[in-house]
Amino acid sequence: MALPLEARRPFNFAHALTSLRLILTPVFLLAIEASTQQPNTASAGLVIGLFLLICASDYYDGPLARALGRSSDFGKVLDNLADITFLLVTLTYLVRRAAAPWWIPAAIALAFGQYTVDSWLLSGKGSNVALVPNPIGHWAGILNYIFTGILALHAALQQQLLPTLLYEGMLTFWLMYLLLAISMRFRFFLRTYRTPSSFHRP
Repeated sequence: MALPLEARRPFNFAHALTSLRLILTPVFLLAIEASTQQPNTASAGLVIGLFLLICASDYYDGPLARALGRSSDFGKVLDNLADITFLLVTLTYLVRRAAAPWWIPAAIALAFGQYTVDSWLLSGKGSNVALVPNPIGHWAGILNYIFTGILALHAALQQQLLPTLLYEGMLTFWLMYLLLAISMRFRFFLRTYRTPSSFHRP
């Protein structure tokens, strides 16, 4: 099946910025691994610096695409793929390092799957999917990044960064917010799907 015209265009600067997250993800994991072997200020600083670069990629790719007049569905899909790849790959690594419980990446994968499927359904099951965000899901995405970064640094410092109570409290809050986002999105989907006229593709 032929790709849409916009998907066949060479990457613009915004696409390159989004792709930077995919490139930096394995580098980020290597930096965490190196720090766990010999934690010090330099290795922790490298983990923090790489994480900030990844966050900057996520924050600026959208505004850059709009400023260049190159905002597109392809760019939005690439952005979402870069986000979920970074989060799930990093969290899976942290689960292996016993720095995160398995149910955090499982809940994120469930939320992303729900986002993908209900966007497809609300788009009329066509080949051109309109990604349909909701406000609470946006904040869940921000929390995913912040808490993943904290857990990464926690692992890099041989799990000496967070006291047990704070660590467990953060994980509990994270899970509860993800479940709330999933339930709110499901409610939004049911309401919108029953009244198709309330959703229009741009």
